[in-house]
Amino acid sequence: MGVILTRFASLIGLLALILQPTLQAEPLSPEQTRFLQAEKALKAGNLVRYYQFKDTLVDYSLAPYLEYSEALKNLANSKKVENYLELNSGTYLADKLHYRWLKWLGKRSRWKQFHAIYKTSENTKLQCYHVRAAISQGDAEKVVDEALVLWMTGKSQPDECDPIFKYLDKHEHLTNDLRWQRIGLAMEKGNLSLARFLAKKLPTSWKRSFKQWIKMHKKPLRGLSKVKKWKDNSRNRDLLVHSVKRYSRSDTKAAWNLWRNELKSRFSFSPDQINEVERHLVLRAAWRHMPEAADWFKQVPASVFNKEAREWRIRTAIRAENWQAAIKYINGLPKDERQDEEWLYWRARSFEAMNQSTAARLIYGKLANHTSYYGFQAAEKLDRDYTFTNEPVIDETAARKVEQLAQEPVFQRIRELYDIGRPVDAYREWRFVIDHMSVEERRVAARLAHNWEWHFTAIVTTAQAGHFADLDLRFPLLYQKEVNLEAGRQKLNPSFVYGVIRRESAFRETAVSPAGALGLMQVMPRTARRMSKKMGMRKLSRTQIKKAHYNIKLGSRYLRQVLDQYDNHEILATASYNAGPHRVKKWLPEENVLAADIWVDSITFDETREYVKAVLFYSTIFDWKLDNKVDHTLGERMRPIMPVDKLIFTESKH
Repeated sequence: MGVILTRFASLIGLLALILQPTLQAEPLSPEQTRFLQAEKALKAGNLVRYYQFKDTLVDYSLAPYLEYSEALKNLANSKKVENYLELNSGTYLADKLHYRWLKWLGKRSRWKQFHAIYKTSENTKLQCYHVRAAISQGDAEKVVDEALVLWMTGKSQPDECDPIFKYLDKHEHLTNDLRWQRIGLAMEKGNLSLARFLAKKLPTSWKRSFKQWIKMHKKPLRGLSKVKKWKDNSRNRDLLVHSVKRYSRSDTKAAWNLWRNELKSRFSFSPDQINEVERHLVLRAAWRHMPEAADWFKQVPASVFNKEAREWRIRTAIRAENWQAAIKYINGLPKDERQDEEWLYWRARSFEAMNQSTAARLIYGKLANHTSYYGFQAAEKLDRDYTFTNEPVIDETAARKVEQLAQEPVFQRIRELYDIGRPVDAYREWRFVIDHMSVEERRVAARLAHNWEWHFTAIVTTAQAGHFADLDLRFPLLYQKEVNLEAGRQKLNPSFVYGVIRRESAFRETAVSPAGALGLMQVMPRTARRMSKKMGMRKLSRTQIKKAHYNIKLGSRYLRQVLDQYDNHEILATASYNAGPHRVKKWLPEENVLAADIWVDSITFDETREYVKAVLFYSTIFDWKLDNKVDHTLGERMRPIMPVDKLIFTESKH
C-alpha cells in the first residue's frame, strides 16, 4: 500500500546515539579537569586545594555545582545556604538544596527555621515535618486535618510521621471509626501487617470483628458461607463488601449471585458500598470476558459507572459484536470522552457492521486523515493510503532560537554535565528546566536535544510540548546495522523490531525498568539467560545485556520465540512480549474467531492494550521510514484471532 505525505521536512542526519554517552569519549578540557579535581578535594576535606581549583573556575558553567556541594557540606551555616538559595533562585540546584536543607532541619527538630522556609511539598516526609513544625509552634489545631490526611492511608508512612500520629492519638483525634476506616484501606491494599498494628488499639468487640476480617480476607468463601446469622451492623457490612470482592477473584459468577440474591437485600449497605461492589463485579466479569458481563452491565444503574466502567461496558458489547449496544453506550459517553479517536473508530465500526455504510465512511474519512493507530485502521477500512503528517517541532524560522537556547547558562551547564560523564545529573536538570518552560520553549528545547543527538530526551520533550507530528524526531532510525542484522537472522520485519524498541525504551540504551528489564528492548535477565543459552552464547552480565549489540540480539531472539509460539501472529506475539504468553492464552476467544481490532481493544490489561496498539502504530511508521513506503500494512499484521482450541501453540526450537 502506498502512502500520502502531507508535509515533509527533513532534519539533520541521525546517528546511533542516546542520552547516555560513552563516558569520557573525548579528552577532558583543562576546565573540566580542574572542576573534577576541585570536587575530589572538597570531598576529601582538602579545602586549601579545593579553593585553589575553585578560584580558577569562577566563570565556568559548572561553578554552581561546586557552590552547591559547599553549601551541602555546611547546612548548619544558615547564612551560607540562604545566600546560595538567593543567588540561584529558580534553578534545579537551588530547589535540590532547599529540599536537602528542609530534611536536615526536620531531622534535627529545628522547627522554627523549618517553618519559616517550608513550601508546599508532595514529599511525605517533608509534609510530616511541616505538621510537626506547626505543632511545635503552637499551631496544632490548624494542621489537625492535614495530619489526619497523612494518617488516613492504606500504606505504612515513614518514621518521620510517627510523632504526629502519636499527637493525634494522645489528643483523641483518632476515633475507633477512623481506625477502622484506615484498617479498611490497609486491607484493600493487602497490607495485613499495618492492619494488625492498627487493630491493637481497638476495643475488644472490634478486635473480634477484625480477626474475622483477616480470616475472610484469606478464605472469603468460608467466611461468606457463615453469614446467615450475622447482625446487620456497619462493621459486618464492611467485612462483607471486602469479602465479596475478594471472592470474585476466584469465582466471579458465584460472588455475583451471592451478592445479588442474598447479601444485597439482607443487609442495609450504603449506596456507596452497593456501587463499589457492583462496579467491581461487572468490571471483573468484563476483564475475564465472561458471557454474563453484558447482562450484568444492564442490571447495574449507569450512574454507578466511572470512566473505566463506561469504557469496559463498550468493550464488552464490541467483543460480543453487539453493535447496537456499542453505539448506544458510545453515544452515552460524556462529550469529551466521546470524541476520543478510539470511540470515533468504534462508532464507525459499529455503523459498518450494521450496514450503515454512509455514516461509517463519514467517520472513517475524518479519522483516515490522522497519523495514528486508529487513523491507519480507518484508512484500511476505506482502502486508502495512510496519511503520514510529518511536521517539524519548530519551523526553520525558529532555528536561531535553538542556537540561542544552547547558549543559555543552564543549557551550557547541562551539556557540560553530559560531556564530563554525568548524564543522570544532566537529565535531571533538563527535566527541571523543561517543567518550568512554556509549550513553545519546550518545542525549541526538543529540537536542541535532537541536534545534540539525545534522542530519548528529544522524544520525551516533544511529548511534553504536546507535539506528535515530527516523525523524524520521534522515530529516528538508530542502530540500523544491529536491527537489520538480527531481524534477518530471526526472520523478523525490521520495522517490528523498531516498533518494540521505540515502545520499550524510546531508544534509551541504559534503560532499567522497576521490574528489572534492561536496555533498548527491555529484556529481563532471566529471559536473557534463556535466549543466550539457546543461541550458544556465554552468560552475559547485566551491563552487557544493556549494550545495544547484545540487547537487540536477545530481544529479537525472544520475539522470534513468541512468534513461533503463536503461529507467527504478530499481534499475539506483541502482547506476549509485554504480558507473557501464559496471560495471552487466557485472553483468546473460547469459541468464535475474533477480528484482530476487536481482540486488541478488549485486552484485559490497560498497559498491554496500549502497548500493542503503540507497537503496531510505531512499526508502521518505521516501515514507511525505512523504504518511504509501507511494505507491511496493518491489514497484513492484523490477522483474525483464532479460538484457543484452534490456535497451534508451539515451543520455539529456532
